Amino acid sequence: MTVVILMLATLVGLQAQQPPEDEPTPVAVERPERERTLVDEVLKADDPSFGGWETEALSSAANGRLKSLAAWIAKPVGAETLAGFMTPGFACTALRPDALAPAFEDDVWSVRRFEAAEGEGVLAPRDAAGLAAVLSDLAAPLKAAGKPKVKFKTHRVTRAEGHYTTRAFLEAESHGENDGVQINADWELTWAYPDGDGGPPLLKTIRLLRHEEIDVRAAHGKLFVDHTASALGGLETYRDLVLRGVLHWVDRISRIDNVSLFGHAGIAVGDVDGDGLEDLYVCDEGGLPNRLYLQQPDGTLKDASAAAGVDWLERTYSALIVDLDNDGDQDLAVATYPRLLLAENDGAGKFKLRAKMAVAEEAYSLSAADYDGDGDLDLYACTYGGRGPGAAGEDQLRDEDAAVGVPVPYHDANNGAPNALLRNDGDFRFVDATEGSGLDTNNMRFSFAASWEDYDNDGDADLYVANDFGRNSLFRNDGGKFVDVAAEAGVEDIATGMSVSWGDYDRDGWIDLYVGNMYSSAGNRIAFQRNFGPGLTNEAVTHLQRTARGNTLFANQGDGTFRDVSDESGATMGRWAWSSNFADLNNDGWLDLVVANGFLTGDADAADL
Repeated sequence: MTVVILMLATLVGLQAQQPPEDEPTPVAVERPERERTLVDEVLKADDPSFGGWETEALSSAANGRLKSLAAWIAKPVGAETLAGFMTPGFACTALRPDALAPAFEDDVWSVRRFEAAEGEGVLAPRDAAGLAAVLSDLAAPLKAAGKPKVKFKTHRVTRAEGHYTTRAFLEAESHGENDGVQINADWELTWAYPDGDGGPPLLKTIRLLRHEEIDVRAAHGKLFVDHTASALGGLETYRDLVLRGVLHWVDRISRIDNVSLFGHAGIAVGDVDGDGLEDLYVCDEGGLPNRLYLQQPDGTLKDASAAAGVDWLERTYSALIVDLDNDGDQDLAVATYPRLLLAENDGAGKFKLRAKMAVAEEAYSLSAADYDGDGDLDLYACTYGGRGPGAAGEDQLRDEDAAVGVPVPYHDANNGAPNALLRNDGDFRFVDATEGSGLDTNNMRFSFAASWEDYDNDGDADLYVANDFGRNSLFRNDGGKFVDVAAEAGVEDIATGMSVSWGDYDRDGWIDLYVGNMYSSAGNRIAFQRNFGPGLTNEAVTHLQRTARGNTLFANQGDGTFRDVSDESGATMGRWAWSSNFADLNNDGWLDLVVANGFLTGDADAADL
């Protein structure tokens, strides 16, 4: 039908271009203006100035100029092309300092940094050639390594009389055959307002606030090399199931209501067949099988999902490979919707389903520890939205179409589904001990992740829970009973808690805490404007501003409290963070941080969501 309509439209168009001499002159018909709909109102919000947000319109205009400036840094096209970027009297500091202080160096990489003191840096007048010179100096190490990639991200906008100011992160990288360079910088830029004819803003000044330069001496200029294809590329199931992506399968499987586009399905790592090599269990969406990959001596992976009996088709959020029955092999706990599945390992990588528990129907993550000191591992399940333990009974499930709870209030919600502590009583018998242990307090906060650690060095496992909407919880273990001490310990971290990791980063003998949140450059711009949050209390606005700041590093003070050292340590900027972990990446005895970040990405010809 579409083809026919297009053909008819083409014919009509041709006839309109060459009307017969005897055909009457067409009469213009006035079409009544259609009634505006909600879609029209929503689309209006695509205008950066919608709702009086002139600062967003200014940011958008500046970003257009910065995009062109990034292209020039990556591939200069002559100084004269920069003349249209600048006002008469333009001035800027050096954009790549001569004095970069060494921060770290080993055989593989070196890190050098510069941070300007308040008001430091001479704003020297420069013409187009002068600006080209400082930009070329900035780009020199990038070009030496390979083909540069350069990007700006604006994170603050301030209006003033006669000009406005933006702050923008510069992120640039380049990789050669044997080395690589990465530059991270923070610039303060002032702009002349766009003229009344809709012309672009012009740069008045650029001031360098911070500059970091990383040199990597390794193959392809990268510390890590992606070996996914070499490990999994030979598997038919990987090529046919995984590489096609979720958007392929939602058109082809019968139950798409249990498919998520957000990639919340997790993974677990452990040696399930006792050969000394770590294996991989991959969770998947509803209608697609979970997969167990066994590592081979040559580093490739073998798909043993069906043979092991763990290729379940239920939507799966998370999994753990741990020894649940103390027999020396690694068992499997899998959080599917709507059951928590516990499977026993026969020691050779074959599993027998031992329990199907109607608790924590949407367990976004699982963690294990012997909280009561009886010698076996207990489980803690973090749940999220509106579906919690099966209140209708073991054999009667809740309506799958029940609405997911909406967090209220956004910055301090406690109306999600309850988390669950499952006490291990042996032989795959697990009992819900949430209420009796005290973990039913502050227990419905849209939890993403939890991690166990003895933070107070008293010999038992304490629990930190990262919540998406509002306050996190630190449950101190007092002889198997828990008390939420997050407020008094200073670790509530009211933000968008996605993950948590423990580690003694400063090597003082006390375990420190890193929480993955969500950094938002738009949030940092908008939440600090005067017209932000009409009707909200100052406290609520402060919490929302904090939400956009990013990740948090807490230093353990050894007295039961923690100090927020995020800004001074440079640990906040993890972009839209999900998982975060302490790990010693270069074997120097100091814990580094690895942060998985990002959001939805469509096909190669589609924009990121």
